[in-house]
Amino acid sequence: MATTAATVQWIFGKYTREDLMIMDPIALRGLLHERTHHMIEVPLYPTLLKWRGRAIKSFGEQAQLCYEIWCARGFTDTAPDIQWVKKYLAIAEQIRAGEKPELDEPLPTPFTPEEMAVVNKLIYGRRSYRDYLDKPIPEEMLETIMEAGRAAPIGCNLGHLKFIVLRTSKERKMIWSDISTRSCGAIIVLCHDKRIAAVVGQDKVVPQNAGFDAAAAGDHMLLMAHALGLGGCWLSELHGEGDTAEIFKKKYGLPDYIEPDLHIILGYPSIGIIKSLRTPLKDMIIEKPQK
Repeated sequence: MATTAATVQWIFGKYTREDLMIMDPIALRGLLHERTHHMIEVPLYPTLLKWRGRAIKSFGEQAQLCYEIWCARGFTDTAPDIQWVKKYLAIAEQIRAGEKPELDEPLPTPFTPEEMAVVNKLIYGRRSYRDYLDKPIPEEMLETIMEAGRAAPIGCNLGHLKFIVLRTSKERKMIWSDISTRSCGAIIVLCHDKRIAAVVGQDKVVPQNAGFDAAAAGDHMLLMAHALGLGGCWLSELHGEGDTAEIFKKKYGLPDYIEPDLHIILGYPSIGIIKSLRTPLKDMIIEKPQK
């Protein structure tokens, strides 16, 4: 069903059909994700919970327009993120027609004791290793680790995160760190594509989101590395002596719109380490001040 929407409106202005037809495909894909999230996903569930039995004529039309332009330009219709978009567009079409969609999505259920034992082993057993054997990590393991990062929560599902895998000692020397990177399995640099946040205005209203997204992905990766029997360490220093992020971008040949956020070192630990322990929970909770 074609939309009657003529423009995509957002906090800083609007895009016409003509704008969308010439928009960079990376930016258009991010806009499609963001409009699907904000114009369908966010209002959908309150709408269903308070269903009044009448059509909402404009529901999801901006996302529909982005999708129509996406298809008109001949881009993929089968990628997982586009399938996610299509599912929401089908639901939005029902709402515009005054039909209440019937969803069959599961609610969370408690884990079994056996499942919780695995979760506890994963979360509380992970530790940061900084000394590694000079041994490469199999490609299938690296892919599994990056898939875990891909599954991490992303603000508005923008799809702006990018991963760079540094495998050789020569490549790893491009990264400044306060620990040695000469001997390890790999370093993964987590970056984001600045064009995507710019097209939806997040670079102005929530510029911190990109760093949050990279942090979430990095944590997922380190947990998966732990589950695979590898060691890892979170390395966030990108501004040491000089702007090391810019130095790395130049050495690696990255375009200006790709911004490194953090990096994680991975490998086979050469020695067991004492796990760091945290401040007691009671000392981490801020209570409301008494009047």
